[in-house]
Amino acid sequence: MPYHNGTFAPVTGKIMAQIIALYSVKGGVGKTASVVNLAALSALQGRKVLLWDLDPQGAASWYLQAEPSSAPKIGQLLKAKSVALGLRPSQHRNLTVLPSDQRYHDMEHVLAEKKDAGFRIAKVLDGLADDFDEIWIDTPPGLTLLGDNVLRAADLVLVPLVPTHLSERTWFQLKTHLVAEKINPRKLAAFLTMVDRRRALHRDFFSQKILEIPELWPNEIPYASVIEQMGDDQTPTVFKHAKHPAAQAYFQLWQAIDQRMKKT
Repeated sequence: MPYHNGTFAPVTGKIMAQIIALYSVKGGVGKTASVVNLAALSALQGRKVLLWDLDPQGAASWYLQAEPSSAPKIGQLLKAKSVALGLRPSQHRNLTVLPSDQRYHDMEHVLAEKKDAGFRIAKVLDGLADDFDEIWIDTPPGLTLLGDNVLRAADLVLVPLVPTHLSERTWFQLKTHLVAEKINPRKLAAFLTMVDRRRALHRDFFSQKILEIPELWPNEIPYASVIEQMGDDQTPTVFKHAKHPAAQAYFQLWQAIDQRMKKT
């Protein structure tokens, strides 16, 4: 299924209300750039896509030029009936954004006060299921109550790993945490990001770690200036530089996700 100049060949099958989260224990691993590009590829396919930016830094919202000009109060964002008040169209067809803002720093406290604190995000997502084909979530880094909400609600949790020993360590921390919280670890999948193949550790990481991390997919996103330039263009790399190897790498990862979701 080729992807050239920002267009797709047809894809058979349709995914309804699938929830896909990008999650990492640590920041600075290309999580937000990945979720923006992957959600954009689904929207390009013609699917109705929502990207919920739960990270208080709001980078995904900023990349997609979605401003929370009249976003509801935090308490309202945790109520399915009022969450639509915060939805904003992006500059790209089929791609809607639920933007983040600084008030998201208080999300942990608001969640902790709820009786269903561990499942509130899932209830909100249930209220959006009829309006979108896919819901992508940019989860803030760290092992938190909000993160646990997302881990429970998602059908697939994608974890970007920089090919370093520290990143590997955070992966096992996450798996241990899921077991402790009784969250299904089988929904986890990992992929390599910010890969610099000039470095031996980066080149050899997959072959050395696949036995220790069987959930690690062979897909890798390169360290590339065109991804960094998303900050200048406020446009997904897969749109602005569709022929670049980085955009093609995102497309190949998207294909792997698409195949995985068809099996769920």
